[in-house]
Amino acid sequence: MPEGEPDIAYCHACGATMDVSHLAPFSNVECPACRKHTRVKREFGPYTLLRRHAVGGMSVVFIAFDNTLSREVVVKILNEEYGSDEKRIGAFEEEARITASFSHPHVVRVFTTGRAFGRFYIAMELVGGGHYEHHIRERGSIPESELLPLAIQIADGLKAAQTAGLIHRDVKPGNILLDASGNAKIVDFGLALVTKGGKAKATEIWATPYYVPPETIEGQQEDFRSDIYAFGATLYHALAGKPPCDEESMDTNKLRDAKHRVLPLAKAAPWVSLDTCTAIDRAMAHDPEQRFRSYNDLISALEIARQRLASGGFADTPAKRSAAAYSAKKDKIALVAASMLVTAALAFGVWWVGRGNQQANPLVSNPPPPSSALPDATKTAPKSDGSRAGGLYRDAGVALRAGDYAKARELFAAVRDDEGVLEPTGSWAACEAVVAAYLNGDSTAARSEARLAISHVQEASIENSLRDSLEGTLERVKDFHPLTRKSGNPKLRGPAVMASLIHGLKNWEQGLLEEARPHFDAILELDAAGPDAWLEPYKAIILEYVKDHEKLIAAIPASYPDTAHACHGLVNDLHAVHASLRTKGRAKFNIRAVQLDLEKRARLLEEKDQPAGDAQAHTGPGGEGEQPAEAPAEDPLVAARTANAECRFADAAEILKTSEFSKTEAPASVALLSLSEAADAFLSDLEEKLQAKQEDIPLEMKNSIKLQKVTGSRHGGVNAIDVAGQPREVSWSELSPDSVIELHRALVKDETSELERLRRHEQAIAFDLLAGNAQRAKEAAGVLASRYPAFKRRWDQMQPALR
Repeated sequence: MPEGEPDIAYCHACGATMDVSHLAPFSNVECPACRKHTRVKREFGPYTLLRRHAVGGMSVVFIAFDNTLSREVVVKILNEEYGSDEKRIGAFEEEARITASFSHPHVVRVFTTGRAFGRFYIAMELVGGGHYEHHIRERGSIPESELLPLAIQIADGLKAAQTAGLIHRDVKPGNILLDASGNAKIVDFGLALVTKGGKAKATEIWATPYYVPPETIEGQQEDFRSDIYAFGATLYHALAGKPPCDEESMDTNKLRDAKHRVLPLAKAAPWVSLDTCTAIDRAMAHDPEQRFRSYNDLISALEIARQRLASGGFADTPAKRSAAAYSAKKDKIALVAASMLVTAALAFGVWWVGRGNQQANPLVSNPPPPSSALPDATKTAPKSDGSRAGGLYRDAGVALRAGDYAKARELFAAVRDDEGVLEPTGSWAACEAVVAAYLNGDSTAARSEARLAISHVQEASIENSLRDSLEGTLERVKDFHPLTRKSGNPKLRGPAVMASLIHGLKNWEQGLLEEARPHFDAILELDAAGPDAWLEPYKAIILEYVKDHEKLIAAIPASYPDTAHACHGLVNDLHAVHASLRTKGRAKFNIRAVQLDLEKRARLLEEKDQPAGDAQAHTGPGGEGEQPAEAPAEDPLVAARTANAECRFADAAEILKTSEFSKTEAPASVALLSLSEAADAFLSDLEEKLQAKQEDIPLEMKNSIKLQKVTGSRHGGVNAIDVAGQPREVSWSELSPDSVIELHRALVKDETSELERLRRHEQAIAFDLLAGNAQRAKEAAGVLASRYPAFKRRWDQMQPALR
């Protein structure tokens, strides 16, 4: 937009114009004409802002959708107060340049930079597992066995930055992110310095007091060892559950004293092993010369600590350390270590093992002590020692917390099938694979997992009462009737907790939301402690289902409006509700289904010339002399729209070409003919593309059946593989319009010609307008019209068909 021109937005409800030049991105504006609220300034270059993610000192961070590559990204936008500060803009641009200057699996990637509405932005990789500060805040302290592998990954990422000639200068838990697989990634090089392998001096101190190294406080030159100090302080905080110093101000004198008074980790966290304490204390040495000489030395020290901790033979702690005792009782220690490994394998039935010394298994109401379990474990002599299953269970928990339910399902199934898994952990994991499939909105996969779980439970060495309870729970997954729970039922205990979790999710995905709610409420009443400690992450997830249920109740009316304008207004309101839903599967499907019903109702209301026609459409044929209910279909415009809604675009075009229209109908027929032909070409192009290229993206049919991937095309549809691995032919009319649009995006992203991309986008808009999400099509058309005058002229000619 030329400099000085106002930023104009349009009300989604009434179309009124609003000058939003002075407003920040993603502002919620009340229309001065109709008082409806509209989000403005959502389009930033090729990105659409979806929701606010975080607010920092210099910027605001949003989750956004990349309209070109069809993926979610992070968009970081410089605050308005710094918009005219060339120094801050330069620092912001430098952050993008620095982060993009090297690539590493444990450093968040920068995709691109740009300006929109006069503001500078950076688009980066979205990492879905949250930052480590949140994990520390929620859990108090992090188990050493869990932290050390992450620490090695972080050190490796910092090493890559050093190799690129950079120091981060703000290493802290909040700048360490976890992806869906539980791997660590470093983010935010906003304070980084270019050292080119040497030293550099910052002009400002913006670092966090808890982790800032002493040389930074004194205004001295910094190098990679300054990052090593902050990294050590971060690990200290994670293991001890508190930062190494509690000084929050940036007062030089106070911070100087605080850095001299840091308590050794061995005293702050006596449960941490000697090797780890030694490595972190050296990383945090007050004198940089006493710290590690290289990242290779640091990584080597952490790796030794990790290996010794895993072996159990040398993982002594400061609270229990005696060299003489170790020398005299070497054989006994080895025996105890082996016993600890077996006991740990049993305890891995709960994936967050390491939070405490709790040994209870979630499946058993009165679990036997570890000593009684040891003979059984050794007698079974599994091919695996159980540690692999334990690691898989932990990884499944990380994926579950990150919301990657497909990955969680895969990992729970791997635990179930592991030859060395102990019982009842294997049976419990089999049930959690069913739960994860439901959380992912995949009922077909849930039923498949239930069948596998039944087979596992029937063969497992578990108590008969437990086997009967789990088998009964899983068998009922096959039943299409609602699984009810009365409000007066007693509080859940033992396996009944898992039963209610599975049955509530099953009801929900079948569309039986009211029948699902009592199960959810019963779960939320429980304390995630003792035998039910495994329930902790699920309670947070189930709470989102309850919130979505409340949103659906409030948003979906008991009866639909009587005017087309009101129908369109409700469709727009439901877009915001759809975007706010946190669960996958049924809730979003319900909103989309209501929107499609409303759009169809609006079209019917708009097509009625006389009230009598509307009455006939509802009442059907009446007495003698009345027109039959299907009479409106004889109107060629109505017949063409019906054919379009069924994805029979060529038929619709033929109807329009061979029919006669009045002068008042002619503009609409010509516009509708153009849209029909464009939509027909859209599907033909998809079929042609799919003949040469398979797409592994999952699709969904209108009846909610999931398709694993597309294997090719045929006239009028696609060839696909369903989630059960079976091939099937699917017509375009059977596919969800959302899935067709996703397929289009996947196929068009590699197109190098801008004109060809524009042509395909126009065709996709025509398809979506006629047979899919009309509101989405109009929004996409608005974006294209603002960028391409030629398209705007063509789009203006289409308006008679829309009216």
